Amino acid sequence: MILVAGATGNVGGELLRQLRDEEVPVRALSRDPGRAALPAGVEVVGGDFASPESLGKAFSGVDALFLMMSGNEVAVVEEAVRAGIRRIVLLSSVAVETRPDSLIGRVHRDAERAVEASGLEWTFLRPGQFASNTRAWASQIAQGDVVRTPFARVGLPAVHPGDIAAVARTALTRDGHAGEVYPLSGPRPVTPVEQVAAIGEAIGRRLRHEEITAERAGEEMAAFMPAEIVAATLDFLGNPTVAETEALPTVEKVTGRPARTFARWARDNADGFR
Repeated sequence: MILVAGATGNVGGELLRQLRDEEVPVRALSRDPGRAALPAGVEVVGGDFASPESLGKAFSGVDALFLMMSGNEVAVVEEAVRAGIRRIVLLSSVAVETRPDSLIGRVHRDAERAVEASGLEWTFLRPGQFASNTRAWASQIAQGDVVRTPFARVGLPAVHPGDIAAVARTALTRDGHAGEVYPLSGPRPVTPVEQVAAIGEAIGRRLRHEEITAERAGEEMAAFMPAEIVAATLDFLGNPTVAETEALPTVEKVTGRPARTFARWARDNADGFR
């Protein structure tokens, strides 16, 4: 039995579907099971990482856990050990390696340390930019044919969440991945201009990109992000390190299938922009 946290999210949802396709026994964790929109036949169990004492039923009988950072990893992992879970795959961040002193790098490394200290089998996934981050543009596309972002010509190898999920599925269901740290990326760097064009092609519209300043973008992001996260995000998008722009072979090495392009992600998720 595999327990998937974040089963309604970009990676967790993909992982859930892949495990069901392989007919692997899978359970979804949700703070509100009654409102979780998940595929028919999926067992959904209530629990909240903020209240580790609520996880007993969800953890019961589970062999492996897909874990996302919650800020309460020490207590959550202690519950996992007590429940007899033997394997954890943690969704971390490339920032642990490339920006260890940033807030994003620090909090993800803290989560990794909690899992390392558990004595369980563990695998860490460290993706960079998610292709699905561009869902934030849906409201702009609904209003017209222009998408406005900063850093128009800065390319990052955005990774398809389905590929992150495929690596997670492999590490959860197959031996040989304990103690591994997997940095993950898409197959090539892609700029916001190219991303907008790919989404336009996927939905049959001629979209265009218009560059705005980092300051304006920061003002817009501040409406729903803490200031330190805004600063870290803009620095990542506008001033990536060499490692953050590198297309890595990890997805293919782990899963046996090449990483999917951003254009493929846009086609797979075109309905979200129509």
